[in-house]
Amino acid sequence: MRAGARGAFLLSALGAAISVAGCFGGSKPAETPAPGSLPSDAEIAAFSTRIEKFYHALEGVPLDTLVTYENPDLRACFATTPAFSDYFSALATEARLEKFRDSLARTVRIREFHFDGPEQATVEVEFRSVHQRTLRFWTIGFDRHDQWALHDGVWQIVPAKL
Repeated sequence: MRAGARGAFLLSALGAAISVAGCFGGSKPAETPAPGSLPSDAEIAAFSTRIEKFYHALEGVPLDTLVTYENPDLRACFATTPAFSDYFSALATEARLEKFRDSLARTVRIREFHFDGPEQATVEVEFRSVHQRTLRFWTIGFDRHDQWALHDGVWQIVPAKL
């Protein structure tokens, strides 16, 4: 290899190494919450029980009927009636848009939940059903990311606005 070609090769190799190093360095590591800023194990267990009860109550019932809308156990998970109405309006709309048969969620499964702070949590949940047209026999569904907040010692859903 000639000296000029060798120098150009080394220079481009050095440039590539610097570019690759720039891709992996320079960013701050992910911040982990302080140990005292997350709920205790007992509070996490209570939260888990509450969300399981709420989402289980949505399974196997039509999401757009008055009976579901007037369920007092479901209403207890919201701070206000408008918040409850916003959530169920969005939920029933998603079920209709996905063409759930009878607007019924056959299965509701909590994928995971994580705490964004001592009084805030996000729950990732999936709703699955069958298509309203009987010949479309496969499973359909949608996922939601619900925000929960602790208000006066009670975990409640904070719905997104429509």
